[in-house]
Amino acid sequence: MHKTRVILTSALFGAIIGLFSLAAQAATVTVEAARDNTLYQNDQGSVSNGSGDYLFVGRTQGGVVKRAVIDFGDLSAVPAGATVTAVRVHLSLSRENSPLNTIRLHRLQADWGEGASNASSNEGQGAPSMTNDATWIHRFYDSTPWANPGGDFVATASAEFSADATGNYVVESTPALVADVQDWLENPADNHGWILVGEEASQSTKRFNSRENSAADSRPRLEIEYSGGAVNDFSGPWFDPDLDGEGYLVYKTPVGWVIWYFGYTPEGEQLWLISDLLELGEPELDRAYTFTMNVGEGGTFDMPAPPSTLLDWGTLEVLFTDYGNGTFVLESSNLLKISEVVKLVGVDGTQCVVE
Repeated sequence: MHKTRVILTSALFGAIIGLFSLAAQAATVTVEAARDNTLYQNDQGSVSNGSGDYLFVGRTQGGVVKRAVIDFGDLSAVPAGATVTAVRVHLSLSRENSPLNTIRLHRLQADWGEGASNASSNEGQGAPSMTNDATWIHRFYDSTPWANPGGDFVATASAEFSADATGNYVVESTPALVADVQDWLENPADNHGWILVGEEASQSTKRFNSRENSAADSRPRLEIEYSGGAVNDFSGPWFDPDLDGEGYLVYKTPVGWVIWYFGYTPEGEQLWLISDLLELGEPELDRAYTFTMNVGEGGTFDMPAPPSTLLDWGTLEVLFTDYGNGTFVLESSNLLKISEVVKLVGVDGTQCVVE
């Protein structure tokens, strides 16, 4: 029978530590706008642009004020219990005919709508308001008004940025933006997005691309950096209670799932394996997933084997029956190990949610 003697090399050890370090770093998610609209100053609230390609901010040469509302909607890509550490808003300015303009983002205090109105040409004149459109007068046209024409929002801006030439802009993180998003994560019903308010005393109009714009990479995006939270309840050490001195370490990294095996060959020799990274989203219960397992060619800390010598060893089939139990089948040409495993401990911040 072929025997493989495996000693953990410094290169393999470094790879394991590196993956743990990567997983421990703050993660970032990007969320596209869920709805947006322009409020055109109009006493009847008869002008909107819910489905248009553009958003407008500022005052026109003719004295009409415009404000843009943006909501990024579902933030569930950030795990429950996470702490928001930075927030950035990405916008694309596609047309301008005014001097440098400071634009402020204020947190909206009431819900609003995006209807089917769709302006023509450069869209600066807007279009007739449609059902549920947000307008200068209405949160939802034409039945629900704002308490204050022009939008109900917090007087103190959460952030501001200066815009002049066309191009991409990033509204850099501020404590107020972080506080807004953290509250929305904890209280989703309070998430109504922000309103963009320009300098309205003189001509200052700027046109930004909306979420409907055909240039997908120019649409409004919300970048959220966070730490902690529910990494995943499957992450952690798993072991077979009937066996001694061996087990598995399951971990979700930002670039995929990885599993380590620490145990022995049938001859009692040490066997340490590492899987390839596998992108599988969130594992489902009672569904089998197959990982390719790799083994070092041998070496010592004084004379390590290079990472390129990691060889295909076999496979590991993983099936979770619930959040604390599963069946792991480790198989190669000379080993078949079927283990009914239990999770020993979870990774900090994990949780189990059963719907």
